[in-house]
Amino acid sequence: MPIVRKREIENLEQLSGEELQTFLDSLPAGQMTISRMLDFIEDELYEKTCDHHLMYAMKFMMDNRLDFPRLTSWLNENGGYCDCKVMDEIAPIWRNKFGDD
Repeated sequence: MPIVRKREIENLEQLSGEELQTFLDSLPAGQMTISRMLDFIEDELYEKTCDHHLMYAMKFMMDNRLDFPRLTSWLNENGGYCDCKVMDEIAPIWRNKFGDD
């Protein structure tokens, strides 16, 4: 029977204090940068449809010269395989913890 690994983002709501800081320090980009990326993806998907790739996330990463492989890997590991999945799987938990800037 395979071991199902819990996604890192699923633990976010329960973290506080030192554990939360450790989580933030381990991220491939800063908290505000990830919040801005989520806002960017949401804005792009408002009038466009998801092509089931990380097209808008990649555009944001390239425009902001972020660590593309590391951030893409983190999104994938947390269920964000495409822009709409980033908004479905990551954004609600992220925004519940850090607010909707």
